[in-house]
Amino acid sequence: MEKKAVLEVKGLCKFFGGIKAVNNIDLKIYEKEIVGIVGDNGAGKSTLIKILSGVYVKTAGKILVNNKEIEIDNPNDARKLGIETVYQDQGLIPIFDAASNLFLGREKLREDFFGKCFKFVDNQGMIKETNNTLGSLGISLEDVRSKVFNLSGGQRQTVVIGRAVHWGGKILIFDEPTNNLGVKQERKALDLIKKLRDSYEVSIIIISHNIAHIFELVDRIIVLRNGEKVGERVKEETNPNEIVSMITGVA
Repeated sequence: MEKKAVLEVKGLCKFFGGIKAVNNIDLKIYEKEIVGIVGDNGAGKSTLIKILSGVYVKTAGKILVNNKEIEIDNPNDARKLGIETVYQDQGLIPIFDAASNLFLGREKLREDFFGKCFKFVDNQGMIKETNNTLGSLGISLEDVRSKVFNLSGGQRQTVVIGRAVHWGGKILIFDEPTNNLGVKQERKALDLIKKLRDSYEVSIIIISHNIAHIFELVDRIIVLRNGEKVGERVKEETNPNEIVSMITGVA
């Protein structure tokens, strides 16, 4: 049975003046797979995911979601297409609680007169849905009303992941998901990513410098160097030494 591509890019380019940050990249992401995108600093990884998440608009090329060519001009376009991104800086507002951050920009309004006429926010409804979403992922916060600055790095990461799942993300992009986490928190983040693919049947893209984590998690590895795709390997058909050689350009 042929695998279904949920996301495809053809000849994707992003230029900043004379700098070719991303140049003529082709790639496919299939249903229910985890793909690692690796490369040194300046390889084009972050630029690529910012194009897919709507932070940057592509200079040239095509983007297809479920075999349909689309345009992504802003983050809302990406979210409507089911593309949710978990950045290494997490995109949380520290003085807000977990529930407010999960619904950030998409607040739930009360269904009564005050909600319909005066746009009163349904705080209790958001707290309940946050607990349900995190609970379905096996995540337990002592109090989702606690301000985010009181949470550990790992707990903050789970809030961002919960937000991506809650809003129906079918293509999840993780930018350095274990960055700045302790060893114990790293393990929880890795286990959670595996559970997402298995339980929610999503497709996942992971950007990471940690080759060991890449080999633990992914099905395929795509290597970028100087803004271009220089290789692609099925995990079982390669090894860390080969991938590092491709990253550095050393045969």
